[in-house]
Amino acid sequence: MIKSIIRQPLMIPRNQVQDKPTPEAAGKKIVSSFQKMFDEVNNQNLKAEKMVTDMAAGKNKDIAGTMIAMEKADVSTRLLMTVRNKVVNAYEEIMRMPV
Repeated sequence: MIKSIIRQPLMIPRNQVQDKPTPEAAGKKIVSSFQKMFDEVNNQNLKAEKMVTDMAAGKNKDIAGTMIAMEKADVSTRLLMTVRNKVVNAYEEIMRMPV
């Protein structure tokens, strides 16, 4: 999911521009995007946790794979928290604007 967000084009060609989306539709799209990101990060954390548990139980001997999974989960979680903090800061800044 994070890779797909990074790979999205910054500009849409004129022939692909559609009518302006309603605020409700835009809000649903944003919520959907965040839900996908949360789900992906959660899955990475669960995978890393399972690998650590399996290693502790002696079922998994792949130390390098386990460490990589743990680091991927950690980086994804930190990135998600950074994005969340930026969104909250932007919201707070908009709310401080005079009407």
